[in-house]
Amino acid sequence: MIAENRSVEEHFGRIRQLTAPSIPTYPALIYMGEDVHVLRFVTGKYQGDEFPLIPSDGGYVVGRSSEVDLVLADDSVSRKHARFYFERGRTWLRDLGSRNGTAINGTAQRHHCLRDGDRIAIGSSLFAIATVEASQATKLRRGGEQSGRSRAAQAEQAEDSSSRSMSGSLEDIPLVDVLQWLGTSRKTGTLNVRRSDQSQIGKIYLRDGYAFYASIDGIKGLDPEKAMMRMLAWSKGSFSLDNSVIEAVPKEIQTSLEHVLMESARQEDEIQHLSEKTKIPTYGDEIRVVSPSPIRWRDLDPLHLDILQDIDERAGQWAYILDSYTQTDLELLRAIVAMRKLGIVDFG
Repeated sequence: MIAENRSVEEHFGRIRQLTAPSIPTYPALIYMGEDVHVLRFVTGKYQGDEFPLIPSDGGYVVGRSSEVDLVLADDSVSRKHARFYFERGRTWLRDLGSRNGTAINGTAQRHHCLRDGDRIAIGSSLFAIATVEASQATKLRRGGEQSGRSRAAQAEQAEDSSSRSMSGSLEDIPLVDVLQWLGTSRKTGTLNVRRSDQSQIGKIYLRDGYAFYASIDGIKGLDPEKAMMRMLAWSKGSFSLDNSVIEAVPKEIQTSLEHVLMESARQEDEIQHLSEKTKIPTYGDEIRVVSPSPIRWRDLDPLHLDILQDIDERAGQWAYILDSYTQTDLELLRAIVAMRKLGIVDFG
């Protein structure tokens, strides 16, 4: 048993030389068949790198200081930003009172039990949590500042990294996480979002991390906040950030990004709940006016009457109603469902 333990310890001891300076030697109680969590750098300076979270007594501290276990050379990261630790057979993350906080799955959190697929934003780095066998841990390409590297080399890598275009898949990284990361990183540029299942392209324009305008190609006059909320619901497609900047826009988004993200999530939940109770039209559906009408149109409330007139004049284009009205998509869906219940329209 002593010989076996020594072999295992030597096997994992090499990690200390490859990662941040203060990573401890991994204990001999880790066996080759066990699974461990891994931090995968999805965006940021160390994109493509990985960091194994092999259980140890002290855990791993992440921060900007050279004294922590995983060093992120990033001004938006606190000197000691967060700590990964192990308790009751699970891996936990605790924010250490950092200046900019730690976002997990799109929400700022102080304490969290890690699960496979979790997404963590710390400064300008976005991680995805994955599970691998402990025997694979030594084969990973590790992120974080390497021991013995000069400041010049670190600056050179940062410059090269900043010039790379950031891109990814919405299936891997939901847009809410991308926007939160861009906000924390104070990025300026244009985020191009492509929806693959309906061949739509949207753009979100950022200034120092603030999303000040949004649009969807082919839809004129769409309210920018409404355009961004609609894109946040896209789950299939891709995104990419370029450095192009526009100065003049018809109308800037006045609401904070945090409010837009929270309101978008609330509306998506409500729409999902509504669709589970009754049929709702999709974006490209045609709405049919029922004739003869079971009720007099003069008895309808103003919103229902406006929708009815536009449906009649626009050959039932539900997309026109969604795009041209100031009401949210949720409010319009509730209105058309109520109109169908009255028996004056039908769809699907």
